[in-house]
Amino acid sequence: MQVYEDFESLPVPAMPAVVAIGAFDGIHLGHRAIICRAVADAHASGLLATVFTFDRHPAELLRPDRAPDYITTPDQRVKLIENLGANFLVIAKFDAALAALDPEDFVSAILLRRLGAKAVVVGQDFRFGKGRAGDVAFLQSRGKELGFDVTALDPVGSGDAVVSSTRIRELLGSGEIAEAEQALGHPFKLAGRVVTGRQLGRTLGFPTANLERSYRQVVPKQGIWAVRVSLEDGRVLNGACSIGVRPTVEDAGARTIETFILDFNEDIYNTVIELQFVEYLRTEAKFASLDALIQQMNIDVARARTVLTPTT
Repeated sequence: MQVYEDFESLPVPAMPAVVAIGAFDGIHLGHRAIICRAVADAHASGLLATVFTFDRHPAELLRPDRAPDYITTPDQRVKLIENLGANFLVIAKFDAALAALDPEDFVSAILLRRLGAKAVVVGQDFRFGKGRAGDVAFLQSRGKELGFDVTALDPVGSGDAVVSSTRIRELLGSGEIAEAEQALGHPFKLAGRVVTGRQLGRTLGFPTANLERSYRQVVPKQGIWAVRVSLEDGRVLNGACSIGVRPTVEDAGARTIETFILDFNEDIYNTVIELQFVEYLRTEAKFASLDALIQQMNIDVARARTVLTPTT
């Protein structure tokens, strides 16, 4: 898959394509349906499959006080889209100029001239152009006049709810990891760099990898989790992760994400790791003493080991 991060680097003239459009944060089941339909239609028509998205959520520019955290990092999103079979991925910078385009200019300048759209696939709630003035009906009308097809897919359901990025963020925040991943259609992985912390875990006999988010990702519910840890070299190890403010050792401390990796004693400072949250073990608690905390940490690690050890 060829990735383009600006319009200027796109081939000129544009190559005919079926274009999937969306913010695509998370690449959840609804996003996958849109992209996979574009890929299938492109293959059937002998065209390219192009995914068009943005470098940030539009709310970061238009409503920064309401801009959500992200479900996937940029690198994760690229890999997930590539796995769905797209030929091109165009990641446009969502800036004031792009936000100011009216729907007519968006169709002519971007869809047709830059992306070579012969067909477009979107969700039923798709809105575009200045003030979100463009909708599916407008797009279909212009498609009939200008010679491109428009497919608008209905929302996808998961369980009793419609799949959406907002719903998935809520599920992650409340610790409902299985439901969140069912809606995603793939594991959620929190990525970040291992940085030096206060090294309290080491003094307690549980040296931890202190994660500093490399992107503004959603952080799951505070508490203790059994996790799988993906290292830069490809190894996947087991661990127990604490998300919280360490109430036993700090008063009103900042939130930390600390992972004790089972049966592991290597220096991984300044490397990027990913955490896959397997099972929520308990809520964060304040203990009467460090000895009580250590006793509970031993229990947590034993539970994590049990959860993460395959049964035969």
